[in-house]
Amino acid sequence: MATPIETILKWYKEFDFPTEQQFRQSWTSFWHKDEKIPQSSIENLTIDLDNKAEREQLDRHTTDPDAHADLFAQFTTPYKYLTNVPGADADNLVIPELIGAELDAVMYRGQVVDADEITLDTVTGTLSNWDFKAGVKYIIFYTKI
Repeated sequence: MATPIETILKWYKEFDFPTEQQFRQSWTSFWHKDEKIPQSSIENLTIDLDNKAEREQLDRHTTDPDAHADLFAQFTTPYKYLTNVPGADADNLVIPELIGAELDAVMYRGQVVDADEITLDTVTGTLSNWDFKAGVKYIIFYTKI
């Protein structure tokens, strides 16, 4: 039988001694570490066990490449990039991959050129409004629309 903790504490007040029966009730109110706790005595155990994932389901889920794909898509960068090295100096570059794209930035020789400084014609894929130099590697960051 469980004895309320407040009752037990009253039995052990300063300068007060519990009776043998009170002492026995104190110790039999708790589960001893050598005793097995019956499952029926664990609150909500059945509900919690019914709501858990089975090992096989969890293993299958952790190796499924499509698990939470919609959530992971939110955290992947939408940017794509390509490189271009003009063969001659030019005022514009025609890059078919940029048709229907949005220009994010252009990088060359360690410098980043903001997309506002270079114009992209999304119909033709032409970059203009910049002095492109021959032999310089341009890295173009873009997003497909």
